[in-house]
Amino acid sequence: MSAAITYKKVSRRYGDVIALSETDLNIGAGQFVALVGPSGCGKTTLLRLTADLDQPSTGQVAIGDMPPAAARKQRRLGLVSQRPAVLPWKRAIDDIRFTQIATQKSGIAAEDLLRDFGLAQHEKKLPHHLSGGMLQRVNFASAIAHDPDVLLMDEPFSALDEMKREELGLWLGKVLAERPKTVLFVTHHVDEAVLLADRVLVFSASPGRIVADIPVTTPRPRTAAFRTHPEFVELTNQVRGLLFGKQEAHA
Repeated sequence: MSAAITYKKVSRRYGDVIALSETDLNIGAGQFVALVGPSGCGKTTLLRLTADLDQPSTGQVAIGDMPPAAARKQRRLGLVSQRPAVLPWKRAIDDIRFTQIATQKSGIAAEDLLRDFGLAQHEKKLPHHLSGGMLQRVNFASAIAHDPDVLLMDEPFSALDEMKREELGLWLGKVLAERPKTVLFVTHHVDEAVLLADRVLVFSASPGRIVADIPVTTPRPRTAAFRTHPEFVELTNQVRGLLFGKQEAHA
């Protein structure tokens, strides 16, 4: 399942600091939307407002036809953090099952997720026996174990080396093709955003606002070969130009 996300005149202010300028945005059900921009530009703020981890200063956020608080209570949201949020005393399979117990939703069988994620032989291992890439797969499996409509990802591969990061990015694309979700994906990595997303939202420096909404038309999932595709080269150059001021930014 997946759900649309809408933002109507949403902003966030902390005292005199405007973290996110007034924003209107529609994300279609099943879309993968990447948020890129400099640190402090409001992209993580937008994700936190969607996750009901923070409240807007103005405007409204809706997950389908309900506010984030209601969507969270109905277990319609999944969250993947920068570092694996696994419990050090639990085996991989028990960590995934813990999500299902906590949400009271059976969702997707833990055994099936581990098998599909290439971890069938590691289900009984504790976190300190798993590599960084394996831990992030367990982290992702835990986030979708209850089969949420919306997946919120805050720089999920930032702690990994470049090779493992690309490997897991391509893997994520395949997983989401098989188990579609509406995805909000925060990243500082331009290539990663264009490789994975249907749309790339480029944010300005503080006060944060969306200066470009760039569609990626090549169907997902994409392979590593997409990096040599003319669309990939054009779009990554366009995004970098917007981020580093080499092109005129258009709201």
